[in-house]
Amino acid sequence: MASPLFNIGGIASGLDTNSIVSQLMQIERIPLGQVQQRKTTFQQRNDAWSQISTRLSALRDKLKAIDEGSDWKSFAKATSSNESALGVSITGSPADQTVSFQISRLATAHQMASGTNLTASSDLVGAGTFSITIGGTQHDIVTDASTSLADLASQINGLDAGVNAAVVTVDTGSVKLMLTSEETGDASQFTVTNGLGTMGTFGTVEEGLDAQLTLGSGAGAITVERSSNVVDDLIEGVTLTLTATTTSPVTVAVNTDVDTAATKIEEFVTELNSALSTISSKTRTASEGGANAGPLSADSTARGLKLSLRSAISGVVAGLSGTYRTASSVGISLTRDGAVELDSTKLREALEADFDGVMQLFSRNFETSDSRVSVTRASSSDLDGTHAVVLTQAASRASITGGAYSAPVADASFDIVSGSKTATVNITAGSDISTTVQAINTALSNAGITALTATVDGGTITLADSRYGTSGNFTVTGDPFGLSGTHSGTDVAGTIGGIAASGTGRSLSGTGTLDGLILAITATPGQVTAGGGSLDLGTATVRSGLAATFDEFIDSVIGSGGLIDRATDRWDAQIKLAEDRMDQLEERLERREAALRRQFTALESAMGRMQSLAGQLASGLQSLPRPQ
Repeated sequence: MASPLFNIGGIASGLDTNSIVSQLMQIERIPLGQVQQRKTTFQQRNDAWSQISTRLSALRDKLKAIDEGSDWKSFAKATSSNESALGVSITGSPADQTVSFQISRLATAHQMASGTNLTASSDLVGAGTFSITIGGTQHDIVTDASTSLADLASQINGLDAGVNAAVVTVDTGSVKLMLTSEETGDASQFTVTNGLGTMGTFGTVEEGLDAQLTLGSGAGAITVERSSNVVDDLIEGVTLTLTATTTSPVTVAVNTDVDTAATKIEEFVTELNSALSTISSKTRTASEGGANAGPLSADSTARGLKLSLRSAISGVVAGLSGTYRTASSVGISLTRDGAVELDSTKLREALEADFDGVMQLFSRNFETSDSRVSVTRASSSDLDGTHAVVLTQAASRASITGGAYSAPVADASFDIVSGSKTATVNITAGSDISTTVQAINTALSNAGITALTATVDGGTITLADSRYGTSGNFTVTGDPFGLSGTHSGTDVAGTIGGIAASGTGRSLSGTGTLDGLILAITATPGQVTAGGGSLDLGTATVRSGLAATFDEFIDSVIGSGGLIDRATDRWDAQIKLAEDRMDQLEERLERREAALRRQFTALESAMGRMQSLAGQLASGLQSLPRPQ
């Protein structure tokens, strides 16, 4: 407590009471300092765990690049033999392959220009109707006597019809209205109906055409057309950018990218060493070379974590039979000082020799014995192993095929309900089957029902949902084409590892001890029927490699409720107890200092009274007559 603004210390006694009280309080504050030191120690331990958590989180980020087989499939590079005509980029997980083709034609945007030149954009175009038809839809602009060429261009752009307008200068004092489709390809073509007269008949400047690629030559050549010069569906996982035509084939080569894979592994090892170094510095004892022990030197949990990390990188991946079953087989080893050492040359040699083998060493990967089964997800290493798959019901899509089509003799109206959405279909009397199907699809689109489609099936109409399972169920009411009723799909059903699984659409999900394992099943109802109602689909095997297991372990350490959460909760509780104790001691010290000051004030007052009385006695004695 600070000294009071006013006190009478030492007036009567001559003592420096402020100094005496301050020294006494320093002794009284010793327990408070001890508690403060304990709080500081607890905080240092908490901070140490926080720093370890940060390093492990960074390590997990590096693991995420190599812990799944899908990550490794993206380690690919694509090259073009003619970069001036064709650019390539990896956008997915392509397989190694080589594809050659000639770029016969680039996709172009449709362009039209006015036939008569005007002198300036401010020229009036006159009153009338100007129309653009694109994609089967006509867009009209009605002008008046005050509409200028610039006004017309602005109104066209305001239509948002997929056609842009611009006034271009052909020569001094000569301008034209240029119209250009926003997209390229055959579908970008449009027509113009000019009812204004001032601009003449519009002519085609550039015809909108699809890009054209030719694979092979001669009678067996394959012609591929796309509406854009950016083609992302010719080679799976690769995007092609066409920039020029070629007179000879250009080759796209897709190969495994060993450099990227090696770099990702090197980054993982670097981050692992950083994490181990941080833990070592926090758990260091004074005898291990430091002037002071680390804040977690006596923490067995922290020391155990370091051992667990080292053990995780030195284990053997179960189920692998190839050359690469341990980290040391690809050049990753432990050193005597507790670090992890990487032989980059050995790693790259392993990747070059057996890329898939190294992938299986690190990542969680899957195998199925039947092509109709694929593993969508396996959430943990607890699911590792080989599991039998038996199907008792295949997934199907909701659909209905009506009777032989007969044009309605009167206008007809009926509803299609899918989920919470309803499409009302209106059919004009005498409509043929194609017109009716188009009307149904338009109504579905307008209602936001995108998964359900009507098609012509011979002389009948078929309604089918694109989704497998019960989520695609729909109901038709009041139609004249034999489509009425509620139509349902079926969810897949069966067992995984002998345990009844849960089905949604084509996804078969494990339950119980196999919860977290999800399979995609493409077998058909007919195949299940042919199997007598129970179809054996072989096995699905799950293996968790080093990185996948490592990632899982780290998640148990830094995840919610994990090891670090428990450790920091402990020290947080100790810090709170220390703070509460400090508050109690501060209150007691304030009371103690106040009491001391009251005692010294009372002493000064008593001594002052005694001094006053002594003065009075001395004065009285002096006034007494002296004896004769």
